[in-house]
Amino acid sequence: MPTGIYKRKIIIKKGDKFGELTAIKFIETKKKSGQFWLFRCDCKVEKIICVGKVKAGHTKSCGCLVEKRLKEGLNLKHGMYGTKIYMSWSNMKNRCLNKNHPKFKNYGYRGITICSEWTKFENFYKDIGERPVGKTLDRIDNNGNYNKENCKWSTNKEQSNNRRDNHLIAYEGKTQNMKQWSEELEIEYNTLIHRLLNSKWSIKRAFETKKTTFFLGRQ
Repeated sequence: MPTGIYKRKIIIKKGDKFGELTAIKFIETKKKSGQFWLFRCDCKVEKIICVGKVKAGHTKSCGCLVEKRLKEGLNLKHGMYGTKIYMSWSNMKNRCLNKNHPKFKNYGYRGITICSEWTKFENFYKDIGERPVGKTLDRIDNNGNYNKENCKWSTNKEQSNNRRDNHLIAYEGKTQNMKQWSEELEIEYNTLIHRLLNSKWSIKRAFETKKTTFFLGRQ
């Protein structure tokens, strides 16, 4: 006999409340599972659930109650769930361990790892401290791993200077990337790029020529 055509025995009625769930309407009866009703959870989500599980107390919500309790458990453990520093820790783990994360290719795939101590949030928090306003987690050696010795809180500008694709230039015993030289010499970044890469100037000439004159795209 097809599913759903068995004679319905009234075991609950519309409006009955079970935990977070309120019965809305009968859906069907299955031979092996019993009645299924549409329930509305207190969180406004509607879901079709087996009445037997609801009446027995095995199902008390659409699933949000389990998630809520999980979050509360995390908060009771260290009180930091949902904070900015917790998100920094969580994002770090995803970048290195989650192959489906969009940034995994630049971290985990490259072999960037997390020290065993930092797989536990409390240890990470103890070592790195509070996350300062306007800063995010940064590795000192961009090819190094996440650990106490190689990490700090940095501004976006500092992180940009530390990118692995920044071109380093040595001049008069000092090595910096192009943006850092641009700031120190007070020469526009794009001007330095044009001089060194397009016009093929020597480093000395590019760094020591302060004024720029453009004529038909040339300096």
